[in-house]
Amino acid sequence: MEKKLSTLKKLKTITLTTEERNLMRAHAARIVISAPVLVTDSFFKRGVQHGLRIALSSMMFLVFIAGSVSAVASNALPGDPLYSFKINVNEEVKGLFLKTPEEKVLWQKNRIENRVSEIQTLAQTNSLTQAKQQTAEKAINNHVVALSADLTTLSDQSPNTALTVTTSLEQTLKANKTAIQNSSDSTNTQDTGKADAIKTVDATLAKVSNQEVQILAKEIDTINTAVTTVPNSATAALQEPTTTVTATQTATTARMTSPLTPTNVKKITPSTP
Repeated sequence: MEKKLSTLKKLKTITLTTEERNLMRAHAARIVISAPVLVTDSFFKRGVQHGLRIALSSMMFLVFIAGSVSAVASNALPGDPLYSFKINVNEEVKGLFLKTPEEKVLWQKNRIENRVSEIQTLAQTNSLTQAKQQTAEKAINNHVVALSADLTTLSDQSPNTALTVTTSLEQTLKANKTAIQNSSDSTNTQDTGKADAIKTVDATLAKVSNQEVQILAKEIDTINTAVTTVPNSATAALQEPTTTVTATQTATTARMTSPLTPTNVKKITPSTP
């Protein structure tokens, strides 16, 4: 027993040296730095992250669905379920990226031509009903209103470009009208559809021609205003050309108009026979 107690006393006297303590501290520090620290997220943070993941997934799904619907709607005709999406979403979104009046006018011109082409397609396939014709006509009227506003702005900057657009649109509408008239006749229903289509095209032609007349009248008024505001002095200068009088001409005129005096008149004496 005493032997064990003496051994225990010896063990109590055993201690680490300073160098050994420093080595242990360095080893512990290296373990702490190299080992990853596990941080447990809070319940609120985990909920927010989960909600963001769901929102991102939903947005990606909606973008995919919208893109698919947009692609299908690009070929829709009046009366189709996606026709309203085509003209009110697809085309309106494209129009948001147009900046200059010329771009906007050309865009509205193309929209009117597309609507008339759709009517032509329905008339030629014997599927143009009164409801479809009214749908297309309503869209055309909206396009014409937008075209009128854009033409007003463009005619102030470039009237020639505005007239070129209206002339091109008139030619396209006339060509569509001719194509509808020349389409084959098979049933009375198709005759009615053709008549409605031609009526819509004629109404659109009248509105476009009216826009062209307004642009021409505006240009004529501008020219008349410019002519009437020419200064009177400029007009007089155009009517009476300016004459340049030289110094020699001035001296000659002075000699011709100076009175005869004894100093400048030579005395004339009669000659002796």
